[in-house]
Amino acid sequence: MNRRIWMAGMVGMVSVPRFAPAQGSIGRKIPTRTGLAKLGLERHWFTTIPLSGGADRVANMNMAGPSGEYLFVQTTEGIVICFDSETGRRYWAAHLPGPLLQPSAISVNKSMAIAAVGQKIYGLELKTGTQIWQAQLEDIAEGTGVNEEVAAVSLSNGKVQVFNIKPRPIHIRGERHDPDNHALLKPEVGYYLYGWKANKAISSPPIVTKNFMTFASEDGKVYTASIQDHKILHRIETKGPIKGHLGTHGLSQVLVGSEDHKLYCIDVFDPNNSETNWATPTPSPIDKGVFVAGDEAFTITRDGLIIALNTKDGSIRWELPTPGRGKLLAVSPSRIYGISPDGGIAVIERADGKILATPETSISSYGVDLKNYPVRMGNEYNDRIYLASDDGILICLRELDATQVAPLRDPSLPPFGTTPEEFDEMQNPPEKEKPAAPASAEAAPAASDFE
Repeated sequence: MNRRIWMAGMVGMVSVPRFAPAQGSIGRKIPTRTGLAKLGLERHWFTTIPLSGGADRVANMNMAGPSGEYLFVQTTEGIVICFDSETGRRYWAAHLPGPLLQPSAISVNKSMAIAAVGQKIYGLELKTGTQIWQAQLEDIAEGTGVNEEVAAVSLSNGKVQVFNIKPRPIHIRGERHDPDNHALLKPEVGYYLYGWKANKAISSPPIVTKNFMTFASEDGKVYTASIQDHKILHRIETKGPIKGHLGTHGLSQVLVGSEDHKLYCIDVFDPNNSETNWATPTPSPIDKGVFVAGDEAFTITRDGLIIALNTKDGSIRWELPTPGRGKLLAVSPSRIYGISPDGGIAVIERADGKILATPETSISSYGVDLKNYPVRMGNEYNDRIYLASDDGILICLRELDATQVAPLRDPSLPPFGTTPEEFDEMQNPPEKEKPAAPASAEAAPAASDFE
């Protein structure tokens, strides 16, 4: 049974299922301040995730926006909730039809959030969560990307489908061809434009910029395509499947982990330049994503080896074996945080890979046991740690005294994908023409000259 509810902040009125409070004892599940402090952490905020009751569970969580300002949570019964990632304030909740069995990460532009679930893609108004459009997909969605004009979704059949999201006014003349009988129409956004096809599944989200799109496939290739010309600009081949998300560095470098035991840096503007492109061998295959923090990159290999690299030349700074298939959670200016499959936190010195706390210590000695938080997001934007229980508790952790968020990318840099021409124009803006001096009174024509 649905009801109309008022959401806080920027929210309009949206139709959602009746929300149920998170199940179980919140106090019992929130880690204590004492235990967290021993790991150098504290609670930044925590809240509950609205569920529709019954068997509804938290299914997915991701950050989006230029600086990761939006935190999206999706549940198995079709609820999508948008939070302010830094304060935990809930902006809105929306309900997508049907269960969200395979939700993809949500991407945003200035006004729209793009969600893809199963074989459907949805456009939601960013301020309210109101659905604007939806479209059918050819196969199961794996990831989304968006700019101000198009939305893209990667599929398990190896295709990237591209949809128009910018209204384009069209003048249509009336039947009587009366010049005054015109209708200014705005075609529905969300219609299919074109697609690109790889040979195998594309299991990571595409990187969409103003002018181009980069995506990687399990066929071992990294593709860069022109959005305006609808053409593949180049393909860079590795010798193994690519499954993890791609990292970005500077204005044009994409970092890619491959199962061929290598990590690649590809300059999408100049893929043949040996000074900006490199490949570094790794001891075992990489099937996870790459975190980029300043001029450093971090990833975990299939056998649990954490690798820290210099993004400028690909040199390995340090390596650290970890037990099991752990997950990187966040990177701060001085530390790296990971989590083991059984919910123990690992704390590592960023500079040299020194272990400050093991997952076993965090559980047995400090009492920080996070096994009840199986939804664990790797933060590619800043130093905050986000975890969710499947029955609706959401927590954000930060380092002690880190009241100001620490972005992984220098906020003074232009956006990734800024072309050399655009960057040069930013650095050297053209001089504005000086307005012409007003004519003198003596040069003004007499009134009789116009008679």
